Amino acid sequence: MGKKKDKEYQDAYELYCNTNLQKGEISKIVNVSAAQLGKWIARDDWDLDKSAKETSVPKLINSYYANLALINKNAADQKRPLNTSESDQIVKITGAIERLRKKYNLSNYHSILKEFAQWLMNVNLDHAKVLAPDMLEFLKEKRKELRNDS
Repeated sequence: MGKKKDKEYQDAYELYCNTNLQKGEISKIVNVSAAQLGKWIARDDWDLDKSAKETSVPKLINSYYANLALINKNAADQKRPLNTSESDQIVKITGAIERLRKKYNLSNYHSILKEFAQWLMNVNLDHAKVLAPDMLEFLKEKRKELRNDS
C-alpha cells in the first residue's frame, strides 16, 4: 500500500471499529470504493476487532449492573421481596462481576505484558532484561489493587 492508501486504510479501520457509521458512509468519508472497503473488512477481519472493542470488560460489567437494577426494580414495582430465582440471579451476576474485575483483568495484564516482553526481546534484548523486573512489580501491584477492589 502507498502512503495515501495506508492513511485511508487506517482512517477506515478507525471509523469502522469505533463508530456506528455504515460502510457506505465510511467509504465516502475516506474516499475509497465500497468494494475496497469490503475487501479490507473481510481480509483483515475487522468485524472481530469491532466486536472485541464493543465487548470490553467495563461494558460487560455495566451490562451486569443494568441487569441487577432491573431485577430489583421489578420486585420494587410489584412491592414484594426478591423471590428465590431473583436472589439466585443476583448471586450469579455479582459473582461474574467479581471474576471479571479481578481474575480476568489480571490475566489480561499478564498476557499483554508477556506479549510485549517477547516482542521487546526480539527488538532489544538488553532493554527487555532491564524492564522485566519492573513489569513483574507492576503485575504484583495490579494484583494487590484488584484484590482490594470492592
